[in-house]
Amino acid sequence: MRIISSDEIDACLEDRDVIETLRRAFRSNTIAPTIPEQQVERLDETAGRLNVQPAWTNFAAQRDVTRGYVGCSLSLELPEQKTSSSSLYILFSGTGAQPIALIDGMRLSAWRTAALHALAASYLSREDTARLLVIGDNPLLPRVLSAFATTRNLTSILFAGTSAETRRKAANQPSLAKVSLGETTEIHAAQEGADMICIAGPDSESGTYHALTYLDPPVGCHVDVLDTRATVPSAFLEEARLFSSDKSAPANADLECAADLFELAQGSKAGRRYYGQRTLFLPSTKTGLEDYALAAHVFLRS
Repeated sequence: MRIISSDEIDACLEDRDVIETLRRAFRSNTIAPTIPEQQVERLDETAGRLNVQPAWTNFAAQRDVTRGYVGCSLSLELPEQKTSSSSLYILFSGTGAQPIALIDGMRLSAWRTAALHALAASYLSREDTARLLVIGDNPLLPRVLSAFATTRNLTSILFAGTSAETRRKAANQPSLAKVSLGETTEIHAAQEGADMICIAGPDSESGTYHALTYLDPPVGCHVDVLDTRATVPSAFLEEARLFSSDKSAPANADLECAADLFELAQGSKAGRRYYGQRTLFLPSTKTGLEDYALAAHVFLRS
């Protein structure tokens, strides 16, 4: 069994290839069942959460058991963790059931998250999208912004409440070398000039989420929610055309979703219907399909 580190993952991946790998995954018939999240009981109300997301090649549909894999992501969240959940991805051969790869799940998740949001933007943001406003901070931002720049020809990115360290890492992304990066504290005014808005997470200084009651982007703007714990105003939720990565496990079951990435990738539903439409992407909590596709991609190229 090969152990594939974060450095090896970075060395074999490029944004465009990862985005197209996920696009093909949403067009495939890969099996990705839903497994309920498990509560890990511990002392003094310090319960954790274990998340298991399996997926495998549809061997019956392809009528061949000599090609394909069975994979599973394992992630554990504990209250004392200061960063994202610990995770691993294990990949088995579809023939003989031998474990063939153990992959750094945290780095795999970073690439998957970035590509997922960029794939959504390829269907939902205007083709002439150039100006991006980022609200809040998130350690995944440099990777996500690099993927956005692969999908759209960005010319400027304005950061509001994003840490200096995150901005520095973003500036070092090769795909953002020609993009103008700036800061603003006037979020309300800045949104008026944005073609796309990314709600990334809490403010880097206060650690609290911005009160987005003022969120009223211009016509034609695409809003991408990277951190689903942020509260999007109900008025905008009702007006914008909402999309998810997987309607079977929506981030908010109370909202009506126009389509998910399966339908967009397969062409059965339309994304942006007209130039002035405001669109919103809220990713699903289910990522088994995407993790599986990317794990197989990494295994074949590392």
